[in-house]
Amino acid sequence: MSATTTTEIGGLIFQESSLHLFVSFMVVAQSTFHDSSQSRNQPTLANGFNSSLPKPSTPKVKFQRQNEALSFSLDTVTQMNISNVKLEVFDRYLIKQLRRSDRLSDRNKCRELFEKKLRQFGFIELADRLKKCCANFTALVCENGHSFHAIPDYRCHLPFCPNCWATKSHRELQRTLPKFLQAIKNDPSLIIAFNTLTVKSDNERSLINGCRKLKKDFKDLRRQIVWKNCVGGFGRIENTFKKNVGWHPHLHSILLLKNYIPQKALSDAWNDVTGGSMVVDIRTVHDVATGLIEAIKYPFKPADLNKLGKKQIKEMIEMKGERLGVSFGVLFGLEIDDDLDAETDTEYTEFIEETKVLEIGDACPICQTKLDLIDFTAKGYAQFLGSININTRGSP
Repeated sequence: MSATTTTEIGGLIFQESSLHLFVSFMVVAQSTFHDSSQSRNQPTLANGFNSSLPKPSTPKVKFQRQNEALSFSLDTVTQMNISNVKLEVFDRYLIKQLRRSDRLSDRNKCRELFEKKLRQFGFIELADRLKKCCANFTALVCENGHSFHAIPDYRCHLPFCPNCWATKSHRELQRTLPKFLQAIKNDPSLIIAFNTLTVKSDNERSLINGCRKLKKDFKDLRRQIVWKNCVGGFGRIENTFKKNVGWHPHLHSILLLKNYIPQKALSDAWNDVTGGSMVVDIRTVHDVATGLIEAIKYPFKPADLNKLGKKQIKEMIEMKGERLGVSFGVLFGLEIDDDLDAETDTEYTEFIEETKVLEIGDACPICQTKLDLIDFTAKGYAQFLGSININTRGSP
């Protein structure tokens, strides 16, 4: 048997067969900083920086969005389809930072589109609130582009704001994942399944009434015999919109099952409960974190925002305060063991906890250079996150 060739990039060790997979999405971008005597009170720079640090150089390679197979579980690399890759804590944090750059850019574009729609239909006050939401950040950064403690200066808390929703979904994941892990630890024989339930579209039905009907029908389903094998779960409602059919609500949930529920039996029961809706999907999953991310990431996301009219925008505004998440069964009142984080990446978790106490002037935990408090625009911060110096390392 021939010896396996390995390659090291930025502290990451690869076998030859897996190197090309990593290169397909990883950016090894260098950023160049120079000394400057500019004051913190100087006007904001063109790319969003208001700092004594000049702007980073433009990355030579753009971070390419990947398909779902390469998505990250809990914003780490636990779901990367790469074999035999040894990732240190620092590497995982930096990959997460690159992903944050891509996601922040996407949310900024979505926010700008929503703002334009609000102004188009006369919702000026709401448009002004949305425009300010996460438009500026303050963060601790070092000269190599490693970032910690990013805090937006304003949040709008509007029901259709992509930035506020992203924060809420992350909190839901942090709160819900330990309960699922504890339930599985208590009973390892439980089956994890991902379930989707839909109701027929109705052009005359409002967005809020469609959500309420779906929640009522799902409550009725949980009283049916077919549901006896489900001991608990969590889900969220998604709403898409098409001009000819109106709002289309559907519920994505992750379930804990004693025995698998056949799709035909579930479809028949759902048809009886809803009075004519038969479209369902149920499938097993092997990673509870992945299933939860799929379930939590749906509040409502219209199929095409450009096709929304004034009526649909008004309905979305009226959704403020409406619960889109449902949880049931053993997840209620579940006591979490103190040693549960043995199921998670303890080393990475400890690293994140240690970064929470960092202050101005402290050494960057990755490269040991001095941390400074910097002001950014949203666009500038996304660019900054995407131009980190991955190869720079200091003493752990």
